[in-house]
Amino acid sequence: MAGMHWRARIGTVDGVPRGAGVLVDRARLITCAHVVDGLAEVFVTLPGIAEALPAAVAWTGGWRREGDRGDLAVVELGEPLAVAPCAFAPLDLLRPREGKRASPAELRALGFPFGHEKDGTHVTLRTSADRLLGQEWLEIDVEQAHLRRLGEGFSGAAVYDPGTHLVVGIVTDAVLGGDQEGYIGRMLPLDTIRGHWEGLDDFLPLDWLPDAPRRELRALFDGVRLDPGTLELTVRRAFPTFRRPLPAFRSPWHAIRYVGEELTGEERLLKMLPELGAAARVPVGPWLRRWMPDRYDGEAHAAFPSRRPSPPTGSVVFRAQSMTRAGGIDLSVSTVVDGVPVGRAGPVRIRRQQLRAKTEALLAEQIGGVHGFDWMLEFVVPERLMSEPFEEWQIREPGAARPRPMRTVPVVVRHLDRMEPLLASYLAGRRWATVRARGRTRPERVECGLPYGYEEFHDWLDADEQLCALAYAATPAPEWLSAALDTGVPIMLWRRRDCGQANHAHCAPDTFLDRITAAVAELDPARLPFAVMRLRKEARSPNKGDAEHCGHRLTLFWDGAENKPDPPLSAVHEAGASEGGATSGGGASGRTGMGPTESAGSG
Repeated sequence: MAGMHWRARIGTVDGVPRGAGVLVDRARLITCAHVVDGLAEVFVTLPGIAEALPAAVAWTGGWRREGDRGDLAVVELGEPLAVAPCAFAPLDLLRPREGKRASPAELRALGFPFGHEKDGTHVTLRTSADRLLGQEWLEIDVEQAHLRRLGEGFSGAAVYDPGTHLVVGIVTDAVLGGDQEGYIGRMLPLDTIRGHWEGLDDFLPLDWLPDAPRRELRALFDGVRLDPGTLELTVRRAFPTFRRPLPAFRSPWHAIRYVGEELTGEERLLKMLPELGAAARVPVGPWLRRWMPDRYDGEAHAAFPSRRPSPPTGSVVFRAQSMTRAGGIDLSVSTVVDGVPVGRAGPVRIRRQQLRAKTEALLAEQIGGVHGFDWMLEFVVPERLMSEPFEEWQIREPGAARPRPMRTVPVVVRHLDRMEPLLASYLAGRRWATVRARGRTRPERVECGLPYGYEEFHDWLDADEQLCALAYAATPAPEWLSAALDTGVPIMLWRRRDCGQANHAHCAPDTFLDRITAAVAELDPARLPFAVMRLRKEARSPNKGDAEHCGHRLTLFWDGAENKPDPPLSAVHEAGASEGGATSGGGASGRTGMGPTESAGSG
């Protein structure tokens, strides 16, 4: 038992025992949050070594009441001790990876139950990797043959391998009534503890980076907050070929250690640290020069610390492909953030009448990929589906109290054929370049009473290459829509309404056309999804809307010529920058999104 002086008793300043703890360095201990609940100061005793040492409760996890996760606290002594702290086991000791040895046959803990408050007493425990509870605890048990059972006074006790004395976690609670009293309990294993208190990584035997540089790197990012989406995007950018699902990163350090432990290659940290440092405003250059002098090229990476990345923006893109047999539809969805795919599902074969329900269900599965970002919905569909009231459908976010309409985010329609290298796609690209260079949408008014068939409408558009946007007074006739798509018109707006009169005497289109052209004529075309979202919201407002508001039943066709399933128009970023907004970007990177994004804190 010599050398195991890191096992501690924790009590109140009045000398009342509250539980156990484990010394992790010469001044700090970890214990359960419920052991120090309500206390700012405690006394720490190392039996036979030191008595009633004053200490402060320096940190507690997310635990607030019985059953909560994060039942963890850090206690800091007033003066460092000349006592060796514990040594931690490898993370895979209790949850062995393939080819590794299984968990120890027995584990042990020293607690301070009633009658053993002074020196403590031992309990022998068992657990195994399959006994995970709630992705937080491991279930532990005491064989009935053992005389000592779990009870009050064991909370916070180090669970260790009696053969090596290596610590694998701490006891949190036990069944204290009924037939199983004292025989069943729970512990926090090391990988759970590090998820709540990242400081534990300073003491763990991790092989992906030596101790000194790893501790220094963690200290650089200690307390830095970035939203999980930005962290995932940073990892995806650094490793674009890595396609496995990523965890919801709680912090920059969580992302760093994931890359260190789950990815391979000597350059893996070097690939992500410069951009992560830029996003978090952490100067990583000195660390890289100190610990990676042979691999770090300061000039090559100088651009990262000098710029603040543009706020990430995202799109959830639905693609509906008509099938000839039985009129079915193949529906798929992809989620993209700053041109980086972060989610995909389908295709699934559905009937036409299932389109809304399946779209809402798929969106509920994908929406987590755009949390923390400004994002939009894109429907890439055949002509016959372009006038679906997509913005009136629902966003059914998991965990939300109620659904919200899709009009609360930008919603646009695109043409399925524009995904193919057809002449119409080429023409659309040319017209898009024209309207982007002009910087103003300026749609051409299309009265619903025009006596044009397909040929006349096609010839009208074909003869005017400067005509890049159309505003229809009502749902466009199929032959008009076909002609506009065939000539590459990239922007169209229309009110979903059938005038219902052969002579159009009562459809009164002028009010709608006057309002919609006034609203969008001078806008940069890249800002249209945001502007149309605003019009749709205003139309529903009792203060701003009326029956003739141009935002009612408003469809926006907004399509460029990037033949990709992800959002095609990076110009949204360019427009935001030119208008003094927060978005910026360049080229044909495939990025889209609307407006500024504030980074949300992550735990």
